[in-house]
Amino acid sequence: MEPWLILLPAFAMSALMILTHTYLGLHVLARGIIFVDLALAQVAALGISLAFLLGEDPHGVSAQLYAFGATLTAAFAFAGLRRIPGKTTREVIIGCVYVVATALSIVILSRSTQGMEELKSMFNGSILWVRWQEIAVVAAAYLSLVVFHGVYRKQFYSLSFATGETSPPGFLWEFLFFASFAVVITLAVNIAGVLLVFAFLIIPAFSATLVVHSLTARLLVGWGLGLCGALAGLWLSFNADLPVGATVVSVVGLLPLVAIGLRTMRRISQG
Repeated sequence: MEPWLILLPAFAMSALMILTHTYLGLHVLARGIIFVDLALAQVAALGISLAFLLGEDPHGVSAQLYAFGATLTAAFAFAGLRRIPGKTTREVIIGCVYVVATALSIVILSRSTQGMEELKSMFNGSILWVRWQEIAVVAAAYLSLVVFHGVYRKQFYSLSFATGETSPPGFLWEFLFFASFAVVITLAVNIAGVLLVFAFLIIPAFSATLVVHSLTARLLVGWGLGLCGALAGLWLSFNADLPVGATVVSVVGLLPLVAIGLRTMRRISQG
């Protein structure tokens, strides 16, 4: 079989993640809650761990429901972060959620002889073996979220980018924003793993902010950089027989340097 046929499903899944995660990542960067996506991803892993302990297939529908329930609960809690004064305090709370969720996952999975292998799988994922049926389910869910955020774009824009003269929408819209995170992350973690989910959420968006200024331009540049990084990482992992998730994260991690290079070249060309 041709290499590109093997890599195509993984790249299609990566593309779906980048297209949605970059958008959410720009919101996260604007709001200064950088690690909320990592915390939610780990909470999703905690839900899967609990399902595994109870005898459920960690890659089955029941485990997905456990993960979604856990992330939705965390989303409800995180929706109240705006009411907490001080960026540092909010980041501490998010960090505590991540650490505790990780610790609980380790404790739960230590009860099984296969638990540690499952924990490793949740961090690294298995995106290379994703099936087209799974991609179709993720695509349908993500498309629904795109339509939802498009219809109510003004409310979601105000949450993250409102000026001091404008009051942001209330708690319900905060919850819907984090509930969107819950859907996106629950579907992605079981396939791509915690590390890749976090990388796709933050690194392309951050890299784009180093090059351009408007939200639309950052979205487009983030998509372009993310897709190139994902393709390069998948190709390198396949040809060098390296762990897929970790390799893609490592390659995507170079995108800020690429962005700095692009910014420098643009400044030189402008004289």
